[in-house]
Amino acid sequence: MASEVGLEAVVVATIDGFEIVSAVSGPAQPERIAALASSIASIGSVATQEAGLGHCSNMILNTERGFAVVRQFEIEKREVVMIVVADGFGHLAQVMYRANQLAKEFSAAGNSTF
Repeated sequence: MASEVGLEAVVVATIDGFEIVSAVSGPAQPERIAALASSIASIGSVATQEAGLGHCSNMILNTERGFAVVRQFEIEKREVVMIVVADGFGHLAQVMYRANQLAKEFSAAGNSTF
């Protein structure tokens, strides 16, 4: 796990909430995180479309002990959702950069990843 930016979990899931791949440190349950990330992404998409802003590509959830970045992207024309969870020592800009890098890597890998 990329400890230099405080990452605790990275979970990639189908848009309907099924875990595809994950890397988790600690007690987090990837299958539960996948389902929740899917729900969060869905709410973000509806909210931004209702506001006339178009497709929601990412959301940031700030908490008292860290934050999570929910990122939507496509792999081989299939929409997926990724959640990157960081502890309170992570820097948002670094985590966003890493999430974007991971999304590009997964997209480029295509079917070989799945």
